[in-house]
Amino acid sequence: MPKLPAIEISSKPSTKEPVIFLHGFGGFGLVWRPLQKRISHLAPTLAFDLPGHGDALNYPGFGPPVVGARAVIEDLDRRGITQAHLVGHSMGGAVASLIGLLAPKLVASLTLLAPGGYGTEFNHSLLMRWAQASTASEISSALSAFFGDGFELPSKAIEIQQAVRSKPGATDALVKIAAAMSRDGKQGMLPIDDVLAGKYPVSVIWGTEDRVLPVTQGRALEGKVDLHIVEGMGHSPAEEAPDLVQSVIEKQLS
Repeated sequence: MPKLPAIEISSKPSTKEPVIFLHGFGGFGLVWRPLQKRISHLAPTLAFDLPGHGDALNYPGFGPPVVGARAVIEDLDRRGITQAHLVGHSMGGAVASLIGLLAPKLVASLTLLAPGGYGTEFNHSLLMRWAQASTASEISSALSAFFGDGFELPSKAIEIQQAVRSKPGATDALVKIAAAMSRDGKQGMLPIDDVLAGKYPVSVIWGTEDRVLPVTQGRALEGKVDLHIVEGMGHSPAEEAPDLVQSVIEKQLS
């Protein structure tokens, strides 16, 4: 299989396991750059473009999160990485969790930001609108729903999304992936107990104003993981609560 495109940031040599960032549906590795820079002095970092997204648009066989999980496992093996800390948002959280199931020895820790697959309920209509968005106004309208009220959406984020989605077949790929992640308007559910049975620590961050995945799915994990419920936050912890996300990752590295 081909390599997955990835952004690599590390300010100095380190003996620590790398931190692998896995973006959400409709995203790409570039969205992680601010967090990569925040922790690059502690550990090497990689932020992948998952199959069907960004520069991995033409990755063969893209579809549900398990495709991304297998692609990441293969790529890390190719790079000689035998263990890593995984940070996954939304769909990327499902990918990270599946890596924990498929290759548990590879996982040093899981940091999951409003992860997919932890319940059947999700905002299917919003994800389909997000998948089909191509103009600046369509992207802005859909993307704003991923954040809590009062969050100011950077104009640069809209510009970058529009540039990525201007590639031939980009929105078609997202529509196909969205369809593969759902059935009758519900998302596929992971075997959560099996994911949490791994020998790696798991931290989860969820916002009370998440319009994509209900916070009740996060609250159901209370007592089972290192859980952080953030009042007023939407579906995007990395942008809305970067200090918290950084501190949780750093705790995993310590």
